[in-house]
Amino acid sequence: MAVSCNRNRNVAEYTSSAATDASEAGVAPPLPADVLLVTRSLINGQLYSRPSFEGMPLVHFDTTQLIQVLDTSSNAIFVKARIRKDTAAFTGYVSRAILPEE
Repeated sequence: MAVSCNRNRNVAEYTSSAATDASEAGVAPPLPADVLLVTRSLINGQLYSRPSFEGMPLVHFDTTQLIQVLDTSSNAIFVKARIRKDTAAFTGYVSRAILPEE
């Protein structure tokens, strides 16, 4: 798997033949090892650059978007998460309040 990252936007682009093969076969691609769980938000929301509502929004998402939860222990209000849009993966923070209970 090749990874490229734009540090200013916390964006990583992934290319993988395994993910392509899984997509063509109609199955979900394998999850990275750092993913604790995958969920969907209860309402539309934003992925922030830091664990604060004052952080820069990296990407907007709706209830159909899959959210990969990476860390739930570092902050009481936010979880560290990754959201994939097309070939880009955005890593940042999502409010716990809009996610279903674990």
